[in-house]
Amino acid sequence: MPSLKDTKRRIGSVKSTKKITRAMKLVSSAKYARANRAILNSQPYYESFQEMIDLLSSSLMANDQGRVLSKKNSKSLLIIISTDRGLCGGLNSNLFKKCNSFIEEKEKEGSEIYLGLWGKRSIMYGQKKPHPTFMKEVKVLEKPSFKGAKEVARQISKKISSDDFSSVYVAYASFKNTLTQIPKIDQVLPLTSEGHEKRRTDEATRLKAENFIFEPSKKKLLKSALEIKIALNLFQIILNASASEHAARMAAMDNATNNADQVISTLTIQYNRARQAAITKELIEITSGAEAL
Repeated sequence: MPSLKDTKRRIGSVKSTKKITRAMKLVSSAKYARANRAILNSQPYYESFQEMIDLLSSSLMANDQGRVLSKKNSKSLLIIISTDRGLCGGLNSNLFKKCNSFIEEKEKEGSEIYLGLWGKRSIMYGQKKPHPTFMKEVKVLEKPSFKGAKEVARQISKKISSDDFSSVYVAYASFKNTLTQIPKIDQVLPLTSEGHEKRRTDEATRLKAENFIFEPSKKKLLKSALEIKIALNLFQIILNASASEHAARMAAMDNATNNADQVISTLTIQYNRARQAAITKELIEITSGAEAL
């Protein structure tokens, strides 16, 4: 049985840990609020742009379908967006399980997988894999920016155009709510001409693309619109992954803080019982000694 000193030292250690987990929970709460606000602010522009692409796709993509839209070869790029730090529950492990299943499925189809590793945890994951690495990035989720997403989209589009890859997928933790983050893999390239999940059915979206006058030409507009579409997709994915990280860490630190309270309560009871037993033993010894005299 541990001594009183050992129990007291352990109580102090757990209390120190509790202070750390509580502070991390508060920090993650503030970061989560900021990340969630960024998603809400970007959503209207993202959906409006998707609707515009859907409106123009029937004309532009059918007549001027570029190499970026449909390609077939055996090389696929899987970009894995993970966190840089741990202490966020099973967020990364669930994502990596999803990636393992996806890679096995693609390899059965005869695809050659290349990895894009974003985040220190995904880099550690990639080191255990035999697949070649296309890019490594850290601190992607720290400060998500559309400028960074646009630059990456440009690099990937060049690789697609030069026949380096036939398709590009992004694995990330999709944000649902503060308690639920779902590992997901989205196809970023090649783009499809299918419409967005929720299309508007009002008169404006039923207008034909042929009714518009394009300036500059359709071809230039298509190229520019596709680059922005790819960048927007990546940016929304990064925002989702960032919100998922902070929500998962906030929940994990909240659980850790509650567990620390329970451990402190249990150890305090043990300490009080041991202290009471020691006092009782001393009283018995004093009484026995007095009777002997």
